[in-house]
Amino acid sequence: MRLAGRALNISRLRSGQPRHHDHIALSPASWGISEIRGWGQQLESERVLHEIASLGESAIEAGPSGFLPDRSDAARGLLRRHGLRMVAGPVRAVLHHHDIRGAELAHIDGHAGWLAQLGAHTLVLTVIESREDGSDGVALSSSGWAHLLSAVGSVKHVCTVHGLRLAVLPRRGSMIQGASDIERLLVGSEAGVCLDLCQLVLAGADPVEMIELADGRIQHVHLNDLDGEIAGQVRERRIDYATAVAGGLFKPLGHGDGKVTDVIEALQAAGYRGWYGLEAERRLDSVEDDPLEEIRASIEFLRGRLPSPAKASKARA
Repeated sequence: MRLAGRALNISRLRSGQPRHHDHIALSPASWGISEIRGWGQQLESERVLHEIASLGESAIEAGPSGFLPDRSDAARGLLRRHGLRMVAGPVRAVLHHHDIRGAELAHIDGHAGWLAQLGAHTLVLTVIESREDGSDGVALSSSGWAHLLSAVGSVKHVCTVHGLRLAVLPRRGSMIQGASDIERLLVGSEAGVCLDLCQLVLAGADPVEMIELADGRIQHVHLNDLDGEIAGQVRERRIDYATAVAGGLFKPLGHGDGKVTDVIEALQAAGYRGWYGLEAERRLDSVEDDPLEEIRASIEFLRGRLPSPAKASKARA
């Protein structure tokens, strides 16, 4: 492992822009890791981290709560053993209910502190309807949106205190989904966004149009590809999301209908120089399931489309 035996230098890990060969960050979700009850076989973190390192990438996203140890020193030690570094991490929160806002912000604050201690520099926020599995978002009134956007502002302040950037993730089934929700977020707050190709398509939004709409506010990217027919069945509510994932919704980059190359080109044209998180959610039947080949194919596809070292240096000049 390339970094085995070295101490993590957190100031270097949080220096802002990735090195040219470190634009790619891998997500444990691509190994079937999820906090949703009954999602599928959950692999041990040691196996997932070992396999990530074996693919030649050193950057990861934190994965859902419980994947890594709650204590930052224990999590740091685990990452160090596998030569990996943390760049971003997700958090889910209910922000449109006034009576639980304080508790939810306290939860975010604790998670943000944990991420900061691990050297991450982006918190990826999903605003959920409730903490019950299967919730599908609700339509908010104008006052409800005002309350939610105020809470998002509070989350941004929490992130600033911990030296993190905030990237709100529009996701099907959450409180912020398609184009109109994203526009409302951008106009009503100063938060950045996380662009997730598959989630935008599932919500009926065009990812390239959303890149233009965000106009410099994209703080993190989740790249994935998908089967267009299955995605249409999800949008039309003929099948649920979990069934779609089990049925092959996600495809290796370049093997689906997501027009991934167009999205990458639009991001580069917009001046995006951040991380590309490979996150193709998966449901495993057993520990014998092996996602490595598909993940490896996605990495090779993306490596071939990111700027070369010379081009990256010229773009930053």
